[in-house]
Amino acid sequence: MYFSVLAESIGNGLEEQIENFKNAHSDLKIVAIDTLQKIKTDAEYRYGSDYSELAVLKRLAEKLNICILLVHHTRKNRDADPFNMISGTTGISGCMDGSLVLMKSKRTSNTAKLFATGRDIRECEIHLERVECKWVVTDEQIEKPVDRFPLAIHDLMMNIQTFKGSATELCERLKGILGVEIQSNVVSKKLMQNAVTLNKLGVQFELKRSHGKRWIEVRCDCSGDDGIELQRICDGVV
Repeated sequence: MYFSVLAESIGNGLEEQIENFKNAHSDLKIVAIDTLQKIKTDAEYRYGSDYSELAVLKRLAEKLNICILLVHHTRKNRDADPFNMISGTTGISGCMDGSLVLMKSKRTSNTAKLFATGRDIRECEIHLERVECKWVVTDEQIEKPVDRFPLAIHDLMMNIQTFKGSATELCERLKGILGVEIQSNVVSKKLMQNAVTLNKLGVQFELKRSHGKRWIEVRCDCSGDDGIELQRICDGVV
């Protein structure tokens, strides 16, 4: 294991540092960076900059056939979906091949849950216990039931490309695909909960409000359709 206490930022020498180290150590398999904020060129969290900066590291990892592990923080506010607690925009999770969120009931606790999701793994929870200086798995992983909602949105948008209307209108269109009725008061929440998966499938949405009225805009970019992510969801549904 090699340690480096200094690193350049993305686009300003970091990629060259990693590539040069790989050239000097051909057996390199993983590079861990603690923390993401230290190497971001743009100090602010904006979807476009988050996605484009991390895409640079994703391409580098693929080029060098290595894993780049980014340590990042979670928000202080709790959320039913642990992946919504990843600090910053959905551009971070959307660009990554996988995300791991470690959650403890309190800071001093010796037990925790590791939530995992990714393009080649299904969402799961792994119970851990801290033994001396390492986390040990205490039970089998618990796979979460697959949510068909993002797949239904994807199928709908592949047909119509764009949607602009009320939550009720969107629910009516989804009813024919899902075969069950979704309440209009939960559709916005389900969009937010599945934002990362939808982004990987090339689907973006905005929740808007003006003059006391609320509406939803959904767009589909076919060029951003992630076939691997789509197959992963389909495998769980079929």
